Amino acid sequence: MAKITRLSGEQRENLVAYLDGELDETSGKEIEQVLGVSPVARHDVDMLSRTWDLLSVLPEVSAPEDFTEKTLGSIRLAEQPRFEIDGAAMGRTFRRGVALALATTAVVAAGVAGYTATSRWVPNEADELVDDYEIISELDKYQTAGSEEFLKLLQQHREFTEHEEPPAP
Repeated sequence: MAKITRLSGEQRENLVAYLDGELDETSGKEIEQVLGVSPVARHDVDMLSRTWDLLSVLPEVSAPEDFTEKTLGSIRLAEQPRFEIDGAAMGRTFRRGVALALATTAVVAAGVAGYTATSRWVPNEADELVDDYEIISELDKYQTAGSEEFLKLLQQHREFTEHEEPPAP
């Protein structure tokens, strides 16, 4: 049985050029010698030839006018350096954000505490007036009476009280 001769990688790459008649004489003769001896090589050439024949039967398709621009633009975009996330920078940014959030929380808490302290424990003139409303509403009567001692004396005698209490049994 005869030994099957196979095409080398370089010869296999040159098969299309051989079919198109574009090879120089030396390379063309090498491929012809292998084709004369090897049925596998002849089969490969036959398949390539059929493929080219089928390609010529297909309808021609033309590329859109902006195809070249889009292709070159995507190549330029692919060649641009990609933005890489720096872990250390992210850590610093995160720590700064946490510090800012804590500082903001502290300022807000101090403001709330200050407002609460001043509204509850610092005396307010309006609050004092509200607490003394009963006296202020009767101020005209008290001014007519003249003095506090006179009012106490009247209360002791109970002669001028508005509501009489029933005598004790």
